[in-house]
Amino acid sequence: MEDKEIQAKRIVRTITLTSDDLALLDDIERTMSRTGQRIKTDSKLIRAAIQIASKSLNNEQLDLVEIAEKVVREDGRTLSKLLEKEKKEN
Repeated sequence: MEDKEIQAKRIVRTITLTSDDLALLDDIERTMSRTGQRIKTDSKLIRAAIQIASKSLNNEQLDLVEIAEKVVREDGRTLSKLLEKEKKEN
């Protein structure tokens, strides 16, 4: 991973989700977990859902692994863990 890699800008918003919304997010998490990508936090799941919805609306090719890897890579906590692991390996 390059030191120059730019992290996504984070904006804090308050959103309200219903029980049905959360059930749908759980379904997205289960589906993406089958690809080998573990996306457990709500913010990562919501970001993945937004990307999936956007690609669907724009009739773009949908690659769950690509979306999952992007969401995990851009997550600050995950990125810091990966950088620590990389430092220990070097």
